[in-house]
Amino acid sequence: MGSPKRVLVIDNGSYECRVGWNNTKEPALRFRNVLTKPRKDRKKEAIPDTTDGAPTPVAAEVPAEIQVGNDITNIEAVRAHLKSPFERNIITNWNHQEQIFDYIFTKMGFEGEQSIANPIVLTEALANPNFCRQNMSELLFECYGIPAVSYGIDALYSWEHYQNRRKKVLDALIISFGYSTTHVIPVLNGKLQLQHVRRLNVGGYHIITYLLCLMQMKYPVHLNAISISRMEKLVHEHCHIAVDYREELLKWGQMDYYEEHIMKIQLPYNPVTATNALLTAEQKLEKRRELAMRLLEIKNRREGEKLLEDEQQLFVYNKLRQLYEQDKLQKFELALAQQQIGNLDELDSLISKISNRIKRIKERPLSSPKPSKQQEKIDKMPKAPEGVSQADWLAELQSKREQLLQRKQTRQQQRQEQGKRHTHAAQERMRIISTLARSEKRRKANGEEEDDGFGMNDNDWDVYKRINRYNDDSDSDADNEQLLEFEKILSHYDVNFDDGNAVQTQSAAENYQLHFGVEDIRVPEILFQPSMIGSPEAGLAELIAFVLKLFTAQEQQRMVEHVYLTGGCAQFRGLKERLAREFLEMRPFQSKFSIYESDDHTLSAWLGACVQASQPNFGQTLTTRKDYQEHGSEYFREHRASNLFYPTPKD
Repeated sequence: MGSPKRVLVIDNGSYECRVGWNNTKEPALRFRNVLTKPRKDRKKEAIPDTTDGAPTPVAAEVPAEIQVGNDITNIEAVRAHLKSPFERNIITNWNHQEQIFDYIFTKMGFEGEQSIANPIVLTEALANPNFCRQNMSELLFECYGIPAVSYGIDALYSWEHYQNRRKKVLDALIISFGYSTTHVIPVLNGKLQLQHVRRLNVGGYHIITYLLCLMQMKYPVHLNAISISRMEKLVHEHCHIAVDYREELLKWGQMDYYEEHIMKIQLPYNPVTATNALLTAEQKLEKRRELAMRLLEIKNRREGEKLLEDEQQLFVYNKLRQLYEQDKLQKFELALAQQQIGNLDELDSLISKISNRIKRIKERPLSSPKPSKQQEKIDKMPKAPEGVSQADWLAELQSKREQLLQRKQTRQQQRQEQGKRHTHAAQERMRIISTLARSEKRRKANGEEEDDGFGMNDNDWDVYKRINRYNDDSDSDADNEQLLEFEKILSHYDVNFDDGNAVQTQSAAENYQLHFGVEDIRVPEILFQPSMIGSPEAGLAELIAFVLKLFTAQEQQRMVEHVYLTGGCAQFRGLKERLAREFLEMRPFQSKFSIYESDDHTLSAWLGACVQASQPNFGQTLTTRKDYQEHGSEYFREHRASNLFYPTPKD
């Protein structure tokens, strides 16, 4: 079979799907591999009803359209209704997969065609079950009528793309980071060692979800602001893997390091008084008047419309009454039936009711705004004295207010000094108290204490004034009232007056901040320590060591000389350095190893599939319709980047 000229390449990932032609440098279509079906459309559509001979519009609900990928305008609004054809990295919902294929073929220009005339290269999961591949082949061949398909593994396609731009390598250890799983894939002599592949059930989804849980527990009052989309952005742009996790944690425990590296995310904050902060009392009152006038205009207009309807209805009813008075009873009965009126008495009752309503509306005066209580307060507000400008008057009030504040501050400072034992005020107070305590009390002849007459003279009470001279526990009520009066006048006339609430507003805005700190390294660390999210599985380093032990020492050395990282999570900063540290610990002393990364972690699989589709022997990797009909729906042709075919045992 000759190599086709144009092949449709589909990298069907569980997080993102990439679609394009094999002769292009980048995919023509990239979208999140999800779909949603919104609630039923509330719009009504006119449908002609001809039951009575004449077409009559009848309202009907428009069926809701399924939105796929980039057609979902606000993915966060429908997050709870998103559907995916995948369960982990295996396709399980084939109705959703068919809808996604419909979306793909429509966007790629196949809309209206009965079948797809181009062969397809499609990625699938590592060790994909035969049942899943059987359903996929039936869907492609039976539903879309494709001529041929080639199945391959995304990680191996990515490795093919890496080799195509460099030298050919037969042995490698591929670490594939997916959205739901992470695989360690050994390759020897250019062949996949499927029996020695191991999987870690931790991927990008678990990292994002873990960050979401951490931030929700950290900020329970901002649950609505902590969205999955925001967490995805934080993971993609700011998270990195620590080379030494424990050492990094100790650094974050230091306050200086924390203040230097913390990232603060300001959430939207709108204080209640922010809208009218720069308006004076007169301007606020004017806005209320305008709003009241608009509401009154709306009310008067609606009353006028209602009056016009009543007058028209009264005119019609009076015409009906004239038909009765003119003895045109046949026309009168027909008109009553059209107006859904039972008899003459009901007609007279309607005429009387509408006439009275019209009379009341015409006699009622037009509504006018009531005098505002705010206007009364403004009229009572003190004004500048005659002969003194308002600016000078306000400056004088501001000066008096500052004097009162200075007096209060002085008293506060004196109260603080009173608590110290060695101040002059404290020593004077203790001297007076001790003098009073040493005074001997006179006793009567029977031994009882004799009243010393304290308090009979008004001057006796001066001792308490001397004791509490510096210990005034409360400010003067007169000063407080005067201070409030000054602030009330200044805030009324001066727009720029600041009474200290700006500091409170700033502190309130700080309560609407998310601090992203140690989560920077804690979240991606679950790849190496899955126990942090309650998973009993071994970490990535232990998994690599386990896979290597399945081979001989010579085979291990051949593979670790080309350790290849691919997948979305391979973009984390520090991953390569962390794996180098882990390999240094697990490998023999002075043994060599090399770690390589894909050029484009997200597109390398699609580019590798394009490379294979452009090879001269590509036709030998295609599973044709003839193969599908002869060998069954689970059959496929093997190649360097594909799974191994194991037919399902027959009962």
